Amino acid sequence: MCAALLKAAALASAAALASAATTSTFAIRDIPGPNIGTPAQSRLQYKLANYERDPATYQAFWPEAEELLLLLCTDPELSYAKNRYVAGDVDENFAGAGSRSAAVLSMNAMHHIVRGTCTDRFRSDKARRACHLAIKIMGSATVKAADDMKKYIQRIEHLLTVCTTYLIHGGKDDGGEDSLAWRQITTALALFALCAFAAFNAAVRGSRRDAPSRKALERHLEASHDNVRKPITNLFNEACPGVNVSGTQTACFLAIATVGAWKKAETMVPCFTGTVFEASRSDLCSVHRNRFYKIPAQSWYLLVFILHFGLWLPFVAPLLGPVRYLWGTRIASGLAYHLFRPDSATWFGCNFLYVRLTSDDYDALKEHLKGPHYCLDLYDPNVLALIQRAAQNGEAAGHVEFLETLFSKPANYHVKETWA
Repeated sequence: MCAALLKAAALASAAALASAATTSTFAIRDIPGPNIGTPAQSRLQYKLANYERDPATYQAFWPEAEELLLLLCTDPELSYAKNRYVAGDVDENFAGAGSRSAAVLSMNAMHHIVRGTCTDRFRSDKARRACHLAIKIMGSATVKAADDMKKYIQRIEHLLTVCTTYLIHGGKDDGGEDSLAWRQITTALALFALCAFAAFNAAVRGSRRDAPSRKALERHLEASHDNVRKPITNLFNEACPGVNVSGTQTACFLAIATVGAWKKAETMVPCFTGTVFEASRSDLCSVHRNRFYKIPAQSWYLLVFILHFGLWLPFVAPLLGPVRYLWGTRIASGLAYHLFRPDSATWFGCNFLYVRLTSDDYDALKEHLKGPHYCLDLYDPNVLALIQRAAQNGEAAGHVEFLETLFSKPANYHVKETWA
């Protein structure tokens, strides 16, 4: 993917230039570049020990941390833009964050977020505000001398410590109860829990739908490098045998993905998109530049990618075809590792549920696909009834808890309308 994601973002993003005013008087060139190596943030015990020694130093910045985390986790613009910052902010010849794109509280993720918000501060009021908050907590984001890099990493560590101690010790209202802001932040973070390899992606893998307890949050932060694995690869290897692009046997699947979190009333819920497709191993493993244009299943994965990064695709067929083709020339990574090799149920920070369908269930659901992006209306009671039947008849893998969410009530999830 590399730097092509940022170039593609410039092509597809619908963000308009806003006010040019800024609260920070520094040049983006004075901020360290995308690659700062692999500095490790301090362990949770060390953060909490520093807090216990001088709580006032960190508590003084909790209001800024709360506002910053609300923007990064719950704002309909910035919570998706941060995925773009984390995955697309790379130097040439360096890999991007990939499936860590939804990370918030890892060292490199926060560095990319600081760079992204500071770069976008001239065209987005939300980015400008996030940039201001981050720099206020850090003290400075600039590096003008070689020995300043160590200080910069220490400032990122301070920002992470302020955010972490807020999540564990802060976020209380006057009555001592968890504040609404804290509940929204932690619930949204829980929806990013399987963002693979994100060491301090503050969520609780065992409780992805409800706001985690502070004790559970602390346990998650401590158990940093776990990568929960789901049996997706077994499902696809059995259904679509072969070796990458040589497999031609087709199978039918229901696929549902979370592209992010969405605010409904006063809580955060998963934002879903879903489809059904019939495809072979060669279809799903293709990285040909026309794959998003020629293969319906790949077209849907492109939509997932676009929604997750807060970008845009047209709804008019004459425009959509060329844009799909252009994206095919810019996204180098494919689906082979996600679907056919040992991995989690996560792709680019999006979590997936799959159900292998019988031909009858596939034919029934296929009639409900909406163009031009091959999506199901997951609010439609008829579609939900067919999904329920399909789940009973077929084999499920990945995030099977999505089925429970779908069959509860529409208030528990959000669906992006991606059809004309």
